[in-house]
Amino acid sequence: MLNPNLIRLGVGVCGIALAGLAQAQVPYEQAQAECQSIAQQQAGASAPAQQPQGGRAKGAAAGALAGAAKGKSKANQYGNVPDEVAEEYTRNQMQDAAKMGAAAGAAKQRQQRRQDQQQQSTATDAFNQAFNACMAGKGFVQ
Repeated sequence: MLNPNLIRLGVGVCGIALAGLAQAQVPYEQAQAECQSIAQQQAGASAPAQQPQGGRAKGAAAGALAGAAKGKSKANQYGNVPDEVAEEYTRNQMQDAAKMGAAAGAAKQRQQRRQDQQQQSTATDAFNQAFNACMAGKGFVQ
């Protein structure tokens, strides 16, 4: 038969051991929080960059406007051209310029995205280096 006093003693010892483990975690968690704060300050932490969007649409719109202006300008140079021909020429100019603008806008958007990713990678590396150095300085080796 089990002795109730032994059971209470066993439960008490387990409770003390668990409390000791919980208290041992506090310094690590505190060090971790402090080091995260320090690393953010040293790495110049900022909010993650928002991915650029709408490059093609913006480029197409700008191109269409430029094409329309060019088409109207050219069509107005020739007074004896029928209106339908002038409108068709202007439409063609708008479409061609919109296609070129969309391609240029997409290229600009990709370039911006690559730059943002490179900056984010550099910031992450700086944060990790500062965090690991701080934790090592506090006696917690990663």
